[in-house]
Amino acid sequence: MEIMAKPYLRTSTTLSFGRRIIVSYLILLVIAFIIADISFNTLTRQYLIKETKAGLLEQGNIIVSMNKKATLNPLAELRVNRILLNTLEANTVVVDTNGIIINSNRPRRYPVGEKFVYPDLPKVLAGETTDKLWSSGSEDMVGVGVPLSAKDGSIAGGVILFSALENIDSMSRQINRQILKGLFISSIIALFIGVFMSRSIANPASKLKSAALALADRKYDVELPVERTDELGELARSFHIMRDRIKAYDEIQRSFLQTASHELKTPLMSIQGYAEGIKDGVFEGADAEKSLDIIISESRRLKGIVDEMILLSKLESLDGIYHFQPVTAGQIAYEAAEKMRGFALELQKEIRFTDERKTQSSPTFPGDRDKLIQAVINLLSNALRHARSHVEIVAGDDSIRVRDDGDGIAPEEIPKLFQRFYKGTRGDTGLGLSIALAIVEKHGGRIDLSNRPSGGAEFTLTFAPRA
Repeated sequence: MEIMAKPYLRTSTTLSFGRRIIVSYLILLVIAFIIADISFNTLTRQYLIKETKAGLLEQGNIIVSMNKKATLNPLAELRVNRILLNTLEANTVVVDTNGIIINSNRPRRYPVGEKFVYPDLPKVLAGETTDKLWSSGSEDMVGVGVPLSAKDGSIAGGVILFSALENIDSMSRQINRQILKGLFISSIIALFIGVFMSRSIANPASKLKSAALALADRKYDVELPVERTDELGELARSFHIMRDRIKAYDEIQRSFLQTASHELKTPLMSIQGYAEGIKDGVFEGADAEKSLDIIISESRRLKGIVDEMILLSKLESLDGIYHFQPVTAGQIAYEAAEKMRGFALELQKEIRFTDERKTQSSPTFPGDRDKLIQAVINLLSNALRHARSHVEIVAGDDSIRVRDDGDGIAPEEIPKLFQRFYKGTRGDTGLGLSIALAIVEKHGGRIDLSNRPSGGAEFTLTFAPRA
């Protein structure tokens, strides 16, 4: 048995099922974190730029508003504006209508009297408020421009507030570092969860593998946990069903072989005994003729048993021997009854056919006509052997009933009646009913057995009709 199991075992250097789950989980985590980091970085930068523009615009509007309300002389007004500008963190310049700097909070870098370069300066001097990303030398800037109105309402210049993008990027990097720390901690937690989940999947799969190998060695005592409600639980329950069916099949096969060897041994011993008796001169003359008749009879019985064993094996295992076509239960019942009338006459009994179909155009179902007739013939043959005077075959729309007027079947025999080589009272080879059951089940039908209240047994064949 151990040698048979070896072809199923295969060594491999590939990762185990559980490790593949963990590796796949880690790859997904890395991809998800990379996408999250890039997305957060982009969104954070865009948000900070937007907020910076809003802050700069708010500061610019404050300067413009105070400039409108000022009532001081020009010199004092310039001092007030300078003090106000120095309180602002952003780079701030005030230009006249020619773009010349007249005030600045960074006088060393942007001295008064120089022309200020701002891409949207013409729009600002035309009275339009703008925001812009632009490069000033080697530095990238984000800024806003607000028109500065004189007391008479005319454009007197503009206020430009701007900040280096490097400051925004530095703040963005700080935020991203905190986000990455959080993602790293989350990844550690997620990894532990992934290991736990992979084990919850891999361990049952490993147990299933061990159980399958044990089943290959005909060890039927293996158990799997079936209390789970997920797909693995369903798989375990399906495995138990498969195990039980294989176990039952093995027991049937073992019983079949034991019974078959016994059934074949009896006629072979008879043939051998009479053949040796003739050879040794024990049987001579009329006794030798009688012995030869017995040998011929036993040979025919032996051939019948072997033929039925081969037929039963084919019926159960080979689908190719079935040739399906639309048939009706009434047609099958009538032809089987006609074929068995001769056998019934030999037994001095009668076959009565009754048609209980509701309409002549009965529902059809796909079936092998010859094999279904053989199944009904086997039931009729069994019924005729047990009947006192007659057997009745009743055809319905989707069923066939075979009744006899005999003594019925003993309750303890009913569960065994369709087992191979179980003969019961006045049985023949013990394979006829097994053959009938195999044929009917291949057609998706069933055979029910009961004792009639008025006496005798009744076999009911039921099919699944199709219009």
